[in-house]
Amino acid sequence: MNQFTKLLLPILLLLFLTACNTDTANNDDENSTNQPSEQAKQSAYPLTVTDGRGKEITISEKPKRIVSTALAVDELLVDLVPSENLVGVTAISSDPAISNVAGKTDSIETKFETVTAEQILALKPDLVIIPSYVNPDVLNQLENAGITTFQVIDDTSFEGILKTVETLGKIVGEQEKANNLISDIQKRIDALKEKADKKENKPRVLYYTEYSSSVTDNTTIGEMIKLAGGINVVSEAGIVGESYPDYPEISKEVLVQLKPDVIFTTAWGSTTNNGEPAFVTEWKKDPALKDVPAIKNNKIYVLDSANVTTASHYVIEGAEEMAAILSKE
Repeated sequence: MNQFTKLLLPILLLLFLTACNTDTANNDDENSTNQPSEQAKQSAYPLTVTDGRGKEITISEKPKRIVSTALAVDELLVDLVPSENLVGVTAISSDPAISNVAGKTDSIETKFETVTAEQILALKPDLVIIPSYVNPDVLNQLENAGITTFQVIDDTSFEGILKTVETLGKIVGEQEKANNLISDIQKRIDALKEKADKKENKPRVLYYTEYSSSVTDNTTIGEMIKLAGGINVVSEAGIVGESYPDYPEISKEVLVQLKPDVIFTTAWGSTTNNGEPAFVTEWKKDPALKDVPAIKNNKIYVLDSANVTTASHYVIEGAEEMAAILSKE
């Protein structure tokens, strides 16, 4: 593991928790909720919108110098606005192992490894978009300096992500692009859901990380598993975490009890053996795990980290990748 990756491991943990979190993971309401609202189809500046803090933010004119301080926001904005209007994004947006827009941010000179108010203010932005976990001191300094700062909603369910696409499309003046993006993703969600609903004998799935953690249904990845036509064995067994209820630790003993048919994992930030996470290699040699169906039948799949751990609209890619695998089970 190189030094840069080591420095990013804490960020990976934060990305994982952020990308997995769903405050309102309600798949049944997707068809009605995710359609672009009439309000989002029109905008005129100045416009006032409510951000993730519940605070009304006024955008005086179409932003021309936008700063993003989160990878998920980088991915959304790259697909919505011209690159010349993005003056600052995260450093990991250039990492193809974790970013869906690597290569598309090359022309953006400022890439934050650590977000500071001083760096942002030096760019003279007219709009800064932040996640809920931004340092409060940074937020206060920006707002005290008179910088328009918008915090995205803390909801990374499929529904919440599409709401964010809608809102960002509105505030950056790219409603048509946003609406087209929402329409495309909704069609793909509907197609997955239709296939999943028809699927009989759904495979029992465990998502597992090298940190010995998994996810419940009340997460983005849990939502992916369901859309892909699988059953999340963690929620099926009623397992919850102690510190973080939706991210329980899974011991070797629990793994044996769960008996998953399929195990999904990712490799970004992990120690690997020819692309295989080290823990997978160890599992295959462990006699205590020889009867776990997924291990016994070689049904452990390393997914694209960029698609699975994202909190942007690229979550649909993760769900489709899972579905392609589970369709053969």
